[in-house]
Amino acid sequence: MRHGSREDVGGDRPTRHDTDESEPDSAWSPGLVVIAAGVLALAVCVTNFALGEVGAGIAAAIICLMAFGAGLDWIGMDRRRIRQADRDWLASHPAR
Repeated sequence: MRHGSREDVGGDRPTRHDTDESEPDSAWSPGLVVIAAGVLALAVCVTNFALGEVGAGIAAAIICLMAFGAGLDWIGMDRRRIRQADRDWLASHPAR
């Protein structure tokens, strides 16, 4: 019997943040891309207000706030999904 090998542990278990296993960085990338679009919209908003284009600045501000909200919500949903998968795995694999 080998000890300390990661191959011995169930491979279907989701990664945990309190262990040395790391979650892939791509899990949050869609939410971060949407937040980056919000930052770009904020830059467009500030530029439009500086140029005196109030209507375009307000439209960019609305898009900025919606993108920030959607991106943060996306990241939050991913975190909840990961935590629920971890809870489900722990419930189906009780301690001995």
